[in-house]
Amino acid sequence: MARDEGVTVFLTTQYLEEAAVSADRVGIIDRGRIVAEDTPEALKAEIGRPSVEATPASRDERDAVVGVLERFGEEIPSQPGTVAVRLSGGAAGLAGVVRALDAENLKVSNLRLEEPSLDDVFLVKTGRSLEGAGGEGATDAEEAQA
Repeated sequence: MARDEGVTVFLTTQYLEEAAVSADRVGIIDRGRIVAEDTPEALKAEIGRPSVEATPASRDERDAVVGVLERFGEEIPSQPGTVAVRLSGGAAGLAGVVRALDAENLKVSNLRLEEPSLDDVFLVKTGRSLEGAGGEGATDAEEAQA
């Protein structure tokens, strides 16, 4: 309806991924106050950049993988046996990471892109997660409006 007829539609939901997929703009309301409002992409970008995590196929190549990934951002803490960096160029840098690893003939058993979610935005903006909201009473709903 919004696209076909130019009508503004308000959706109230606690399922933020639903809002991220279906909404052009998202507003996060906490205790009756709008604490954030923008496009889902802009809200996520406001709280952090995407990161990439690689698991070298061989432990002996960990330092080499670190060297390649650091070309794309600063190293961040990761799980044992993995290497992770916060991508300075955003998610678009993933293709460059793959090309650089291939150019250095480095094999990885797993490569994963992590991007902030609207749940992460909610946590940063309100100081609590939606799942933890139940402790304050089911009627004190933390809502995302789209």
